[in-house]
Amino acid sequence: MDIEASQLLLLLNWMSPAFPIGNFAYSHGLEWAIAKGHITTQGDVESWIGNLITSGSGWNDAVLFALVWKEDSHELNELALALAASAERYLESTQLGRSFAIAAASFIQIDRFTDEIAYPIAAALACRDVGMNPETALLAYLQSFASALVSVAVRLVPLGQTAGLTTLKNLMPIIATTATRASSATRDDLGSTTLLADVASMKHETLQPRIFRT
Repeated sequence: MDIEASQLLLLLNWMSPAFPIGNFAYSHGLEWAIAKGHITTQGDVESWIGNLITSGSGWNDAVLFALVWKEDSHELNELALALAASAERYLESTQLGRSFAIAAASFIQIDRFTDEIAYPIAAALACRDVGMNPETALLAYLQSFASALVSVAVRLVPLGQTAGLTTLKNLMPIIATTATRASSATRDDLGSTTLLADVASMKHETLQPRIFRT
């Protein structure tokens, strides 16, 4: 098989909603924000997710993902875990990271992963080890991040499927721009200004009733 085709197929598998890492079980605090009335419309969903990608946890994950091609992965993993804004964010990242490492081992040889690995680091290491272009891999990672959250909103706001697809379409330029920015970013560019989203991830821990783990 052509190397480029092989890499693309791997990327499509790894970032697909069907890849068995349990992404469907986590809302990244979005469930609390919807339950408390902070998000009620398609525009609210688009703004919330867009802000996460450009200046919140999504941005930090994107920078860390890109840095795996340039820096020591163990140090980056420690930094990624330290940047988790809440216990639930930590749980989400490590559970997804561990599940990704286990599932990806069906495709490639993996010997460096531990149970406490952040999802963006696990995904980036796998992509790097098979020689994927970092910006292309990052585009797919951010698209997967956005898709998972839009799926939460479709179920809980609720949004119709068409509104959810329109939201994803409107987020595409944001994802593309962020991937380009993050690809040339350094550790000094890490930082989050999405304080309500961070609070939502903390408040979700005591939300009742709730469907998602975070």
